[in-house]
Amino acid sequence: MQIGTVELGNRPAVILVPNWNNLEKELERARDLRIDLVEARVDLMERENIKENLDLIADYGFYSVLTIRPTWEGGSYKSSEGERLALFEELIPHPAVGCVDVELRAEILPDVREIVRSEGKKLIVSYHDFRRTPDREEIEGVFNGAVSKGADIVKLAFMGNSRSDAARVCSVMADFSHPKIFMVMGEYGKFTRVVGFSFGSLLTYTFFGEPVAPGQIEAETLIELLIQFYPEYRREREKFLKGALL
Repeated sequence: MQIGTVELGNRPAVILVPNWNNLEKELERARDLRIDLVEARVDLMERENIKENLDLIADYGFYSVLTIRPTWEGGSYKSSEGERLALFEELIPHPAVGCVDVELRAEILPDVREIVRSEGKKLIVSYHDFRRTPDREEIEGVFNGAVSKGADIVKLAFMGNSRSDAARVCSVMADFSHPKIFMVMGEYGKFTRVVGFSFGSLLTYTFFGEPVAPGQIEAETLIELLIQFYPEYRREREKFLKGALL
């Protein structure tokens, strides 16, 4: 699986959710740390800065996952689905966009999928539950539902209320061969943002300063953990990280 020029699946990959008020500095740090991708959370940007932000992401050599997360799925976008679709249509062709994230429950999903396909980019179909982790059967149903909607990558995020919640998600996800990203949010599931790769997850999300979602691990700490636990990650990264981290 590839997003832009970034190959996923051979080793852990990291995606940064930036602070849009400090974007250039964070992109510099991300480049120094060899972070792989940037999530362009358009719902967290000022409308007048969107194109400038995408241009800057491209200028720093990153591809992005374009996300316009609505309030009903934990984001900040408050306008209508029609307006959100128009914004997707405007932004998906941007050269910084390698992939688009749209929610499984979004009525505009089929329209977004068609735009993504026409532009030759990848589609993440995502599902978030900020209250609980479902049982195995429900998780399987959500996953299969996303696949049936044309997801190139399925992304699932559940709130963990116990260690067994996190263990259950890892166990279920290991049974699916379809490309996937998953995490269990909150303190009980924080470790899944590191060990998820051992169960087939393709990406883990990180930040500088303030997290965007519960349980995210700050970039430098996350990279240190990945270096410790994944020899293939260390081998590829150590020559770039000597001046920034090691």
